[in-house]
Amino acid sequence: MKAIWHFRFIFSIALCITIANTVSAGAVRDIVNLNSITLWEQTTSIFSHTFGVNSSELATRLANPLGGGNWDFRGTSIEFYDVFYSNAAGAFDIDGEYVTIEAAYEFPPHGGAMNIAEVQLNFADTSTEFANVAASFASFGNSAIPASVANAIDGDINTATALGSTVGPTERLRLTLGFASSSGPITAAVPEPSTLFLLIFGLALCRLRSINR
Repeated sequence: MKAIWHFRFIFSIALCITIANTVSAGAVRDIVNLNSITLWEQTTSIFSHTFGVNSSELATRLANPLGGGNWDFRGTSIEFYDVFYSNAAGAFDIDGEYVTIEAAYEFPPHGGAMNIAEVQLNFADTSTEFANVAASFASFGNSAIPASVANAIDGDINTATALGSTVGPTERLRLTLGFASSSGPITAAVPEPSTLFLLIFGLALCRLRSINR
């Protein structure tokens, strides 16, 4: 009987920890009182581009190639951006916990494009929240500075990323960012909830067997 009680106790702990590690995650567009999202982009000066939480721009990944009239905003006259909700890997997901910015810039000798300073959530009460994690990115060309990705989550609109240039109609620079309100706070690496549950469940079984010996 004592062994069964131990098992139930450890099982309950496993379930609680699993639930606790899932509650912080949620779609960006479902964040309570979120009105819009502002992207701060640097092209000689700093420019802001704001999109409503349910705007067509955020709800759509544009088809290739970016350019002409096919873009959500521009940097230079040949630097075309697309912004949308996504998963951590940058794949479009209308209910994603992240925001992805992609860019096409076919002018490699002249500096790196994808110059994102910050991405900011704007709430109904006028409060704001900057992105707090860079989930993934894609950079190309000799002008790319991968370490500059940190500039997009430093809370300073005067620093920006520089992720290079593109070649051809399908290549895109990419930056995928998360927020404490959707993807959760910055923490040490934690197993996926299902993995965590199985791990603790296994420990409970081991404990039960040791008690029965």
